[in-house]
Amino acid sequence: MTTGKKYEEYGKDGQWRLTSKGLWVKDEDKSGKKFWRFVSKYLKITNVRQVMETNDVAFTLRYLYQGQYRTEEIIRDQLQLNEFQKLSRKGVDVIYSNVKDILQFLRIQEASAPYETVHNRMGWEEAEDQLYFKHHTIIGNNPPASTYCGDYNIEPKGTLEGWLDIIRSEVIGNTHLELALVFGFSAPVVGLLSKVKDMDTLIVHIYGNSTKGKTTAAQVAVSAFGRPSKNKKGLIKSWSATHNAIVALLRDNYGVPLVLDEASMNTLKDLTSLLYMFAENREKERMTKEGELRKQRSWSTTIISTAEHSLFQKTNENAGLRMRAFEFGNITWTSSAKNSDNLKKGLLENYGHAGIKFVRYLLQLGVEKVVERCEKWKAYCEQNLTKTEFLSRVSEKFGVFLATAEMVNESLGLSLDLESMMNVLYEVEKEAAFEREIGEKAYQYMVERVMRHSKYFRIESQKFDGNECWGKITFRDKVEVSIFPHKFEQLLKEGNFSDPKVVCKEWKQKGYLKTESGKYTNRRKVLEPSDIELRKNSGLEPLAGSKGEDRVYVMVMDKERAEEYGICKILSDKEIARMPRKKNIQEFDSDEWEEVDIGDLN
Repeated sequence: MTTGKKYEEYGKDGQWRLTSKGLWVKDEDKSGKKFWRFVSKYLKITNVRQVMETNDVAFTLRYLYQGQYRTEEIIRDQLQLNEFQKLSRKGVDVIYSNVKDILQFLRIQEASAPYETVHNRMGWEEAEDQLYFKHHTIIGNNPPASTYCGDYNIEPKGTLEGWLDIIRSEVIGNTHLELALVFGFSAPVVGLLSKVKDMDTLIVHIYGNSTKGKTTAAQVAVSAFGRPSKNKKGLIKSWSATHNAIVALLRDNYGVPLVLDEASMNTLKDLTSLLYMFAENREKERMTKEGELRKQRSWSTTIISTAEHSLFQKTNENAGLRMRAFEFGNITWTSSAKNSDNLKKGLLENYGHAGIKFVRYLLQLGVEKVVERCEKWKAYCEQNLTKTEFLSRVSEKFGVFLATAEMVNESLGLSLDLESMMNVLYEVEKEAAFEREIGEKAYQYMVERVMRHSKYFRIESQKFDGNECWGKITFRDKVEVSIFPHKFEQLLKEGNFSDPKVVCKEWKQKGYLKTESGKYTNRRKVLEPSDIELRKNSGLEPLAGSKGEDRVYVMVMDKERAEEYGICKILSDKEIARMPRKKNIQEFDSDEWEEVDIGDLN
């Protein structure tokens, strides 16, 4: 390329000449006389970008249309006859007669255009035995030069000191906001751990009414790594999207926190499978049109969700999910409206710096020491949290939060209060432990359903005149409630208990279920052989099994507990006659009476 003139020259012997108005090529007529032939209005590649992860090449094409210079982002694939002609719709001066010349020029001119490497993934990546962290630029020991070009605004703004001033004045001293800050910083810790062990993406759900400061807490959480807002490609995204669109937000993120705001806006009726997918760090396996397995995309980070309601209102009652998503409900996150306003204003002016410094500190410590920190705090949680069968798994994740808080203090000179954070985590786990007791919850639910619909059960010693029967209630040492399998499973499903086997396993362990060996069901005689129409109305086969018995689930209840719900046996006259009787008052001797003052009887 030759410059310094009113035109630029390209190619061998300056074959191409580009002015501010148009493109010319050196040509010759039939007589051999050379002349400059006009090709098109001005167009030029002003930037060449190659994506590090895929090697895809893209250009910025500058061109003249209607007297104004415009730009269009194109991929290198478009430097083909048919594809490039489609740019005429954008105002590029290309038609069938000049497209070959234009493409020849651009291929020559491309070589002299400014070139840069870009990346579109975020977080940790290993290359040539080196560990790097992809942020706005790449962080690491002698990292390759590259700039982020993805879907999020993570370019730092303002200053680190400006961000620290806001945090020290508006966050430190408020345990809940300190914890929100830690949620965000935990993302690169989670991403780093996933490189050496199986580590779920952490899911934190903040819920409560609109005056609780949920969104402000979410802004605090992500401000260390990028723009803390919903607009301008910020790190706060909306739940109001399709299943696939939400999953796409997470792809190839190995350490930058993300907020999903207002879960109530999502129209999916059941979020169970989506949350499991979040935690398990990978999308579902899918087939291509050609019948081949599509490449499975993955991630490992921390997701902060917000809503006015519990996330579990839109999930089934599965204990495993409550070990993957942790809820912080009905907490007032900000101390005042002024506190909230100061944070929103300050964090939009200063963001993206602290995360970089924290990642540098993690690299300085090294993976082994980060793992040791997390193990240390996991052990601390195991000693101090409520003892449940899920203690180890919950402690691992809470240990990440506390280890993160400790490393944030060390790297940024802050004074986050780990003891107060632990107190909050203790209360959260105490409540979650109860919610995870699926067996007990399902049992209470089923007893209440039986009581509410007792008219559908044959109750021992009572006449049954219903048109549909769900089972039978009998009285032995304990109360037995026999329920036909199809009705049992229907009732559990209506209560959002998706897996009867999980419920039955816990019931059997607790003695709530009387079963045959190796099964969860039993056999009981519920209906008489003559109840043909009743069997039909009840959704049963026309005939019972041997001895007139049907396969049933047999719930067991203590009589005292049954009576609390109004389930008790009505005694027959013979049973009443056989009951031990107290002496009639006339049968007492006079000396069995105590002397009582008449006044005491008033």
